[in-house]
Amino acid sequence: MIRILSLFALLFLLPDVSFSQQDSVTRDFFPYCGYRPGQPAKGKLYFAFGYNKNYFSESDIHVFDESGDYNFTLYDMKAHDRPHFNELLSVAISIPQYGYRLGYWMPNGKWGVEIKFDHAKYVLNPHQTVRLRGTINEKFYDTDTLVDENFLLMEHTDGANFLMLNGMYRRDFYVSRHTRLAGVVKFGAGIVVPRSDVTLFGQRWNHCFHVAGQIAGAEVALRAEFFGFFFIEPSVKVAYANFNRVLAVDDVLISHRFWDGMILVDAGFQFPLGRRR
Repeated sequence: MIRILSLFALLFLLPDVSFSQQDSVTRDFFPYCGYRPGQPAKGKLYFAFGYNKNYFSESDIHVFDESGDYNFTLYDMKAHDRPHFNELLSVAISIPQYGYRLGYWMPNGKWGVEIKFDHAKYVLNPHQTVRLRGTINEKFYDTDTLVDENFLLMEHTDGANFLMLNGMYRRDFYVSRHTRLAGVVKFGAGIVVPRSDVTLFGQRWNHCFHVAGQIAGAEVALRAEFFGFFFIEPSVKVAYANFNRVLAVDDVLISHRFWDGMILVDAGFQFPLGRRR
């Protein structure tokens, strides 16, 4: 993924080599198709929907409560996603790991803002042997231990749910009568809104959706636009998520932080606002 990010960065640093095959005859014959000179006076609004694949780093799981019965950490816990891509045609579109975007490109076509929601499923791997350090029922532990269904299970499978506000910059690589290819970089931050399914020492709770922390990240994308309205946007994204207040069992809370590497594919429509200048 680092190599992919580096390639995108190189493309943005290269001199402008975008091409145009548009002439006056084409503009007259296709007044509403493809690309005409200038930009919409008030920019463009777009909406997109797609799916994502996630790769999570290890994280330290801190379990604590106000009463002091629990205050311990499980170190270097591994987790995986649950994309359900093999069921895309047989389940509701909201079952796999999906995402949607609502964005706005400014009149110059280079800068924009975007609201991005990613529904990612985070699942702790079962049966891990990790380091346990801390207090459980007033007894202190500092030892390797097996984390199984009798100890702790945790998954954000109704969604780890990343809601972010992004700033965007776009650079065209190729422009023709009906097609436009551009590179896009995005940086943003926001909140995480999971619904967590937690089993701790045999007690299971599946809580409501709640704001559990913050997230920040960067994304690079290739945006292919067709006839000025439809577009496809594959991208890669790296984000750092801080879940500092996950609701667990009774008054028990869980905190953990991790990196998330994502591969995304979105498709959508864009609409010009105002007359072209």
